[in-house]
Amino acid sequence: MSMADDNTGIDRNSGENEPIPTLQRRRRVLKTLGGGAAVGLTGLSGCLGGGGSDDTPTEADDDGGDDDDGGSTDTATPTDMGGDLADELIVQMSGGHYLDSYKEKVFSKFEDEYGVTITVNLVGNQFDGYSKIKSGQSDTDVTITSASTLYMGTSEDVWAPIDPAEIDNWGSMLDTFRNPVYDPGESVHAVPTVYGTIGMAYNRDELGEQDSWAACWDTANEGRITMEGFGFVRVFTTALYLGMDPNNIGADSSYDEGIQKIWDSVREQKPLVTKYWSTGDEHVRLFSQEQALAGEAWGGRIFGAVQDGYDFLDYVVPKEGAYGWSDNWVMVKGLSEKKRRTALTYFNFLLEEDVIVPLTEMLGYPPATDATSDGIENLYDYDPSGGERLTFLNPGYKDEHNDAWSQTWEEIQAG
Repeated sequence: MSMADDNTGIDRNSGENEPIPTLQRRRRVLKTLGGGAAVGLTGLSGCLGGGGSDDTPTEADDDGGDDDDGGSTDTATPTDMGGDLADELIVQMSGGHYLDSYKEKVFSKFEDEYGVTITVNLVGNQFDGYSKIKSGQSDTDVTITSASTLYMGTSEDVWAPIDPAEIDNWGSMLDTFRNPVYDPGESVHAVPTVYGTIGMAYNRDELGEQDSWAACWDTANEGRITMEGFGFVRVFTTALYLGMDPNNIGADSSYDEGIQKIWDSVREQKPLVTKYWSTGDEHVRLFSQEQALAGEAWGGRIFGAVQDGYDFLDYVVPKEGAYGWSDNWVMVKGLSEKKRRTALTYFNFLLEEDVIVPLTEMLGYPPATDATSDGIENLYDYDPSGGERLTFLNPGYKDEHNDAWSQTWEEIQAG
């Protein structure tokens, strides 16, 4: 899955009447979106509140917008002045393939282009990293979040609001990711970069082409089904299979009726399941060793297995839909204006097509922008609809019900 592996108190009016600096490169000043901003922000439908700045720009922080060649060709005004960037940007993330991909495809290029040193704070996982930031034990400027830690940090006033008008490349963002359910409140707090899915893997040689979750409830596949072993995922996928909204169970009747139907379906499926998996390696082994014919899977992991020679496997986002996730860059609240400007410059850089395409190709997950390539379109997680076939977790809804879901799930497993 992603580095995140998923699994209010917002100052919405901070800086709303203050000048908003645009992003400045070493060699040129980026133009603001201008008329294009209206197009780029359509999908936000009123989710922006205030200017999105935590720190009021000061005269000392703004250098008047001069670039290395003597200044911008545009007439400078108080609302489009550039400014110096910080010498260093501190990035928090986990290691491994993710870090290698960012070092090779993003960090070195950003340092060369902007003269900003990127320092990495390594963490074991996103939740440990979040705890360090929240408790003030980290000097992190920006980090990657999942839906869960994005929601937590926004609700607990840890992440700074972002005004998309300050990010020139925001217009390339797919509509699905401009106002996601996992970024609560009226302001934007994150810049999504890649997305993925929990869809259905299956043995194509044994089952032929499949397009529905019904294969995972088909008694012909008894003892050859595998599903993810977390209670909230069991609720989520089963709700999709039954035609329900996983973030609003029982919308057509009542919550109690809806959740009862879900658990009845989970119980019905249980005799068909060979194993409920909990890690990426575990479910790839089940499919590659042909212990499982069909079941939930992470698209990126199955894609990798097929590249490794297990080409009897296939993967699909079923017609009923699938769980979607995204990696989302955020900046920590309370940064100086120079640091904040540097963070925004970094976010804008990430969304550039010639940056995000090679990054996502190396990561193995499609971009949350309209950038594409043959390599991206061949990824199993790639959704030609721009993510519209996916359903993203509302962490607030999950938190409200998760204790009860976990208890029922434990009872079903023990029964």
